[in-house]
Amino acid sequence: MKFRLTRVYSVASFFGIALVAIALSMFYRTIAVRSLVEHETQTNVSISQALANTLWPKYANFVAHAASIPSAELSAQPEVASLRGEVLEKIRGLRVVKIKIYNLDGLTVYSTEPGQIGERKTGNIGFLQAKAGEVKSELVFRDHFSATEQVIENRNLLSSYIPVRKTPRSPVEGVFEIYSDVTSLVADIRDTEHTVVGGITGMLLLLYFFLFTIVRRADRIIHVHENEERKAQAEQIHYMAYHDPLTGLANRALFKDRFQHAVAVAARTQSPVGIMFIDIDRFKVINDSLGHEGGDAVLIEAAKRIRACLRASDTACRIGGDEFTVILERLPTSEDAAQAAMRLIQKFSEPLRVGSREIIVTASIGISIYPGATQDVQRLLKDANAAMHEAKESGRNRHVFYTQEMDARAQESLEYEMGLRKALQNGEFLIYYQPRVNTATGKVVGAEALLRWQHPSRGIIMPDNFIPLLEDTGLVIPVGEWVLLRACQQCQDWHDAGYTSLNVSVNLSMKQFRSGSLLAGVRRALAESGLPPRFLELELTETVLVDDAEQALDLMRELKDIGVSLSIDDFGTGYSSLNYLRRFPIDLLKIDSSFIRDVVHNRGDAAITTTIAVMAKSLRLGILAEGVETREQARFLKTIGCHDMQGHLFGPAIPAEDFAAQLETLDVPKLAGFEPKSVPHAPGNSAVA
Repeated sequence: MKFRLTRVYSVASFFGIALVAIALSMFYRTIAVRSLVEHETQTNVSISQALANTLWPKYANFVAHAASIPSAELSAQPEVASLRGEVLEKIRGLRVVKIKIYNLDGLTVYSTEPGQIGERKTGNIGFLQAKAGEVKSELVFRDHFSATEQVIENRNLLSSYIPVRKTPRSPVEGVFEIYSDVTSLVADIRDTEHTVVGGITGMLLLLYFFLFTIVRRADRIIHVHENEERKAQAEQIHYMAYHDPLTGLANRALFKDRFQHAVAVAARTQSPVGIMFIDIDRFKVINDSLGHEGGDAVLIEAAKRIRACLRASDTACRIGGDEFTVILERLPTSEDAAQAAMRLIQKFSEPLRVGSREIIVTASIGISIYPGATQDVQRLLKDANAAMHEAKESGRNRHVFYTQEMDARAQESLEYEMGLRKALQNGEFLIYYQPRVNTATGKVVGAEALLRWQHPSRGIIMPDNFIPLLEDTGLVIPVGEWVLLRACQQCQDWHDAGYTSLNVSVNLSMKQFRSGSLLAGVRRALAESGLPPRFLELELTETVLVDDAEQALDLMRELKDIGVSLSIDDFGTGYSSLNYLRRFPIDLLKIDSSFIRDVVHNRGDAAITTTIAVMAKSLRLGILAEGVETREQARFLKTIGCHDMQGHLFGPAIPAEDFAAQLETLDVPKLAGFEPKSVPHAPGNSAVA
């Protein structure tokens, strides 16, 4: 029930006025009656004094000796008859209706009502106080009273007990009891009371009505304010129900509503409708490195950038985490959706400041359009999501339109995921080894362990097709520990077979590096295999070093304390920084194959590769070139001092049982196209130097 000030004011005011009237009436009556009693008591005292002055000298002796006369005979005494006549003469015209005279024993010696003569009032409180010298008065009401000359009814009487003395200081010799009829005075008091209370009540009512107009106005203002507040609260609740509290974008519930509206419009107007599914690339890494507050700041800025790139008719939504969707209504052509996506990607590429740090955030966007590749309008969101995953798998920071072939790939991905969960248990994983050679010595110096999946029905599956699924499902940690153990065991087997200088390198994923169990896994693999730590090399990506650098530095130092080597894989393709090369305990840089591919014909790639080699030498780091496929590449690498190489020129990745045989037959100088030096190569140019 809503609060109404007018109603409360009216009820409270009426109660207040009634209480004031009652209290005022009682107060006035009390004061007036007290004043009446005091005034009439004084009058009775005066009457008593007048009677005492005239009658007492004559009848004092009779009053004093009345006790010796029998009560039944007292009223017949001549003194009583004489006294009666004189008393009636003196009180004629006064309000006195009865007078009684008592001796000190409480005997009624005289009364204007003859029947009361001879009665005793020994225990009467008024008599006792008068006997003690005090005047005692009491206002009483009698519905039937025997007055001096008649019986009166319904009267207010003042009864006064008054001591009788010859002089003010002489002892009390008797007591007068005088009854005065104050009925008219009490009636006057009542009338005056009604007049006063009525007048004040009327004034209070006038004040009430005056204030009522003010209160009613205030009540209306409050009512309007309450309605506005209630409306604002309803709007706020509605807003919160349909909008994301962090970014202010529409949430999943509003997305469904707007989507159904867009579908209805598309059906009515025969115009295309599209969905963009936007996912921030590597957001988990951003959130982990910047903290949740930093992650929230990125999401808020992402929402602003999405809004800035859309038409007024488009609806941007955040449906969870770092996932956003955009409903594109009334699309003229699919090219318009592509242009919107390119605007978004360009906008996202602008630097973003989070606190004191400036970062670059990219996004992968999937687009589905109906009618088009999406044949069912209700599948738009699902198809856009599939296209977004395709964009991520294609390298991120791009947009991809949905095609029906993606369903087949999605089904394949689901099949792979289900199979991966059983692959380790069923022994379906294999480790292939690709040789690393040193062209200065012409020897194989080690091998890189590369994971393969022997699928029951699809045969050998390359890691690019299932490693991302291992990352997403978290299976990369137990599989990574298994690879680490098997690689160490295999390397020790080669040592036992006489190839005591070989080392083995194992790739670590970011999730594996941050799992918290890496140190224990490395120690367990070395302990169970018996491989000396210096023959194990762990390959890290540049991303691992950049994100939460302090934690990475602590972990790398602990790994170095164990005795293993650390290398940076695909150097030059990520966040290459001289700072982390100086800070981190790195042993080897692996030049990415993307620079080696055109190193002979592309001056830029040649310059980058040469710079990396010179930098590594100045920092006393080993270098290894990946993806060496031609003799020309090998010769170029030799000229810049890079002797450790890996690639198809020296053999592909092969099973362990074939690798030992290859060690006996691999002619590195012949494959590379030049003879080995007769002197050892400079320290620091080999992974095992």
